[in-house]
Amino acid sequence: EMIIVPLDFSRELLDEEKGVSAIEINLKNSEDTDILHAEIEKKLGKTFTVKNRIQQHQVLYKTLNFEKWATFLILTFILIIAIFNIIGSLTMLVIDKRKDIAILSSMGASPKMIKRIFFFEGMMITLVGCLSGMVIGFVFALLQQLYGFIKMEEPNLIIDAYPVHFKPTDFLFVFLTVMSISFIATFISSQLSVKNIGSIREEL
Repeated sequence: EMIIVPLDFSRELLDEEKGVSAIEINLKNSEDTDILHAEIEKKLGKTFTVKNRIQQHQVLYKTLNFEKWATFLILTFILIIAIFNIIGSLTMLVIDKRKDIAILSSMGASPKMIKRIFFFEGMMITLVGCLSGMVIGFVFALLQQLYGFIKMEEPNLIIDAYPVHFKPTDFLFVFLTVMSISFIATFISSQLSVKNIGSIREEL
């Protein structure tokens, strides 16, 4: 817990009438933190130690960063498992549309065009799911940032709620990861659409 008291009272309590061990500066706009940090550090020189919030609580932020990457790896494994569901769905779709594939082939559609149809369909499914998940995640993180629904377990920490910070690079990294894995899975599934297409046409 933190208690804010008058400077005179704290000096009398700590028996430090003249000495000042630290000065804390809180900014309204957190984006200017790095700029102000560099300016203060430059003006004070090496005589004083200037630390931002992350440097003051390195253990906490390292733990949170480790948790973030651990969560990302776990969700990536879940994504890989979910990709098999997409492969299964597209495979069942190909089996269900065998006659339609044969008809398209008879009308002059090339195997490349047929594969492209199923490929784009699989990528559309993935894209809708990815964007929907990112929007839900953004809303949830925004609510956590505003209201702090998820609390920290330790009651004596400087912050009581689990901190959230938005980084565009994180959203981009997640999007690229999902689309890359889905691209490979959808490409494999689309190859099944033209497999044994000759025998299907003979059956019709």
